[in-house]
Amino acid sequence: MAGVLNRWNAAIGLPEHVTTASIDTSYAHLDNCDPASDMVMVEAADGTLAGYVRVEWADVPAEPTRYWMVPHIDPAHRHTGLWMALADSAIARNLELAADHRSTTGKVLEGFSERDMEPDVCTWYESLGFAIETYGASMWRPIDGDLPVHELPAGLETRPVAEDQLRQIWEADQDAFRDHWGWSEPTENDYQRFLEDPHRDISLWRVAWDGDEVAGQVKSFINAEENEALGKKRGWTEYISTGRGWRKQGVASALIAASFRALRNAGMTEAALGVHAENPNGAFRLYESLGFEVESMWLTWHKPI
Repeated sequence: MAGVLNRWNAAIGLPEHVTTASIDTSYAHLDNCDPASDMVMVEAADGTLAGYVRVEWADVPAEPTRYWMVPHIDPAHRHTGLWMALADSAIARNLELAADHRSTTGKVLEGFSERDMEPDVCTWYESLGFAIETYGASMWRPIDGDLPVHELPAGLETRPVAEDQLRQIWEADQDAFRDHWGWSEPTENDYQRFLEDPHRDISLWRVAWDGDEVAGQVKSFINAEENEALGKKRGWTEYISTGRGWRKQGVASALIAASFRALRNAGMTEAALGVHAENPNGAFRLYESLGFEVESMWLTWHKPI
């Protein structure tokens, strides 16, 4: 599966590399997906994995129940119709699942693609009757030159993170996103996936505290396998959030600026992150002001059931 994803990314020019450890962690803690019934794996005649698809659903407060479909194919099979066959299978399975669920807010099929590097995937979604719902972006900036300086507001401080603080930090991050698009109630599986993240490195995290309360956080990490595969020295300034009571005070700017220096001290020369481009709190504009540039744009497609 990692090979299929990475060969596809290389073929379209997307600078991302998936590790088997990340896949292991994700699939060990699935909530609304049973791989035995909710996945299709397709082998080529030589026994190699040609492609696969997984479906999963989620209840989103005050929004339609979402039924995701995630088809992936090896680029060797790009023009064979395999992607569409996997999509047809996923849609059929999602309709089965949706038929058993009650919803007062509606139900939608949902899929994803890169905007510019996957024109054929975008065309396939359009041919299936999907429309673009929202946008996301992958962004990056160099950190081997001048870096911005931002101070935390008075009364806040950062401290080294301890293992016994992980639950509190994770819960604060989950709570901060309650007013964001697509948020769903976190589960214990979500927390276990967070704990078992193979790239977790608390020495790189920057968490702002207001006494005993988490005011904001940036949980940076380094994917060493990705860097080796792509010839990069990239660190990720990810999982960025600010609690409601501390927003619009420069908390995120200060923590991201501090994260740049932590990653540079670890030998990195660039930083990257992902963001919902229509984030209600202006995150996209904030990251641009800190020197980030768009590397790729991601589309979320939907189709009412």
